[in-house]
Amino acid sequence: MQDAPNASDDPADPPVIGPVDAPAVHCVTLNLRRRVPRPAGHPDAWERRRDAVAALVTSEAPTVLAVQEALPTQVADLTARTGSRWEPVVVGRGARGGGEAVGLLTDRERVRVVEQRTWALSRTPSRPGSRSWATAFPRHAVGAVLDDLATGTRFLAVATHLDVVSPWARLRGAQLLGRIVRDGGLPAVVMADWNCPAGSAPWRALAEAGVTDTWSRASRAVTEPYGTYPHYGSPRVGGPRIDGVLATGDAVVERAAVSTRRPGGAWPSDHAAVHAVLRWTP
Repeated sequence: MQDAPNASDDPADPPVIGPVDAPAVHCVTLNLRRRVPRPAGHPDAWERRRDAVAALVTSEAPTVLAVQEALPTQVADLTARTGSRWEPVVVGRGARGGGEAVGLLTDRERVRVVEQRTWALSRTPSRPGSRSWATAFPRHAVGAVLDDLATGTRFLAVATHLDVVSPWARLRGAQLLGRIVRDGGLPAVVMADWNCPAGSAPWRALAEAGVTDTWSRASRAVTEPYGTYPHYGSPRVGGPRIDGVLATGDAVVERAAVSTRRPGGAWPSDHAAVHAVLRWTP
């Protein structure tokens, strides 16, 4: 299989952020949009989108990428097209770790995975596949303790996807994530499709736990504040940001962006990728 084209080589489609130098850490979250049967050429067809996703990843070169709605075949396609540089830490929501997944792809050239953890977003977080709070499906979070090979900093990265139906589940899930970060005692970045807009109750619950929206903290916004669910349509400035990168207070946020890129003319997903460039203070 040939490698996907590197979109950074296309002057018509430059990276929003692109590679960063230490001590900066480039964090990205992207809901991959689960694969469903679609006619050839449909904007939602995975066969149309997968090379665009790979081009986005290889050109933006995130240190840590969080993904949601990742089916096993999509993870396999993505890792095959992006090569061995990114190490997948991706787990399904089922009791045995199968099915639709969330997780992380980490840059082996920059960070080393020290520990992997999975938590059910339920009253029994240590029981995979468990459900609480009127969720339609099991919801979970996947984390990795990472050592920054350039700076020696150890930090926690977490990927998750809050429930689409139950506001109660979204709030309780966010409160659980706040406890996970607090109990971990490390600098942390939490990346998700939150299924609710910035400023809503789950985001506020995480802020109360010291995990806050990087967009509002960034020294520079590289793009307009687009809504993050354009659904293959025109992105809208000021639309709801339901996807986001949140970080603990020891992160200095240098840049933030919402990507509206279409590598090769195809949308990577019905969601927009959200970027944050941060560095950890001593």
